[in-house]
Amino acid sequence: MKTLIIRTDKLGDFYQTLPYINALKRNIGKENIDVLISESIHYHFFEKKDIFNNLHKLSQTNLVKKILLVLKLRKISYKYIIILDAKDRSIIISFFLKCLKRVILFDTRKLNFFFKFLFLNNKKNIIIQDNRNETCFNLYNKVLDELNIKINEIDFKIIRYEDMESLNFPGSLSQNIKNYTLLHLDEKWFSSLYINKFSDISPQKEEFLIFIEKFFAKAKQNIIITTGIKYTPLIYELIDKFFTKINTNFYEYSFDNFKAIICLNSSIKELEIISMNSNNIITCHGPLSLFSGFFNINLIDIIEKTQEKWYYRHTSHLKKYNKLYRKNFKELSKEIILTIK
Repeated sequence: MKTLIIRTDKLGDFYQTLPYINALKRNIGKENIDVLISESIHYHFFEKKDIFNNLHKLSQTNLVKKILLVLKLRKISYKYIIILDAKDRSIIISFFLKCLKRVILFDTRKLNFFFKFLFLNNKKNIIIQDNRNETCFNLYNKVLDELNIKINEIDFKIIRYEDMESLNFPGSLSQNIKNYTLLHLDEKWFSSLYINKFSDISPQKEEFLIFIEKFFAKAKQNIIITTGIKYTPLIYELIDKFFTKINTNFYEYSFDNFKAIICLNSSIKELEIISMNSNNIITCHGPLSLFSGFFNINLIDIIEKTQEKWYYRHTSHLKKYNKLYRKNFKELSKEIILTIK
């Protein structure tokens, strides 16, 4: 009989779930695994058909689509429904579906009479209570324990490796995409664009260029700079003043036989491939932080010190993990260079 895994939150959360889906696949076969994820990332994972049998998407706003999804899934009798996002919506949807057992990761902060009556007192439900203190690694392993499955090192190779040639970058970049560090420069580097109460980094264009040149001198490798979805003024200030245009999405800066390459508008797939082929990843904590650990890459994860406990919940299993605390870029850049491999 089939198993349905429900994880309807963000990209990084789903990356974190993939090793456990792989463990299930190894034990019960891909043909027995259905997955329900958020509509916002469905388009990307839909093509990864080696991971699961059917991939369903949950609309965040369209009630009619949600009802149609439930009616579609009700036609299937599942052995297990596994809820890994602890979301109310996921738990409620599972209540309308057919299964022998539900394994529910349950946020104890949401404990109320309704959920206690419907779920905690129902022998059909196996509850893994999350008090927000335990690491995600331990919680997800408790879920697998209920299915008598153990995770294996091979399960952490979450997706197939692809080399940089599969990206079909412009020909002028082909010599500079083998020995490099990835720096993901998104809105999280700027508190005004992200979370105001977080310590501000806010690199300025001149000091960022100085950092790039010092990086070249220390690391003896190229650097690829990718961007986020939000408009970040620094990127365009760098392009306007220091970088040479290759085409609409690629710009380069040369210094002492090394190159810094800005890649605009990268897709999730492109970010994955750039990441898995890099020597180091420098990022303010996000999806790439979790992704890098699956390819044994030296990760420099920039975090807010006041939230360190929360970050550790998600990163406790990562190898080659280096945390740096958010601070002004002049000081932070020195620490980054010291942590490069």
